[in-house]
Amino acid sequence: MFRTIIGLLGVIIALFPAKIRYLYEQVALKNPDEVNAKPWFTPAIRAEGLLFVLVSVLGGKAYRVSLYLLGLAGAVALFFPRRALRISANYSYEEPESIEWSRGLVQAIRCFGVLYLLIALDALTSSNRDPNDA
Repeated sequence: MFRTIIGLLGVIIALFPAKIRYLYEQVALKNPDEVNAKPWFTPAIRAEGLLFVLVSVLGGKAYRVSLYLLGLAGAVALFFPRRALRISANYSYEEPESIEWSRGLVQAIRCFGVLYLLIALDALTSSNRDPNDA
């Protein structure tokens, strides 16, 4: 089930990376009109979507490893959300110090961290299920 959801999410991200970035910035930033994304940020979003599609289509070990990495990202988001935001901003925006994050974003990131960890935990504990349909 998660595999199908990740694949569909990947298709949407790959097809509409600029819209995904716009929506993210409207929700996550207090000042979305005052920041400039680095030129490769939108193509990187598309590449991430394609990677989601690829691992969901391949299944098996590639998919399971991607879920473990998702769990690692979840742990970082849960325990170090501000550091994750700082790293993300440095990677994605021209002047990251000018970014003003929306109120409640840190708590939202922690919630995603818990979700990612639960998905990874499900993958770890599903040894009796078909690894191609984790």
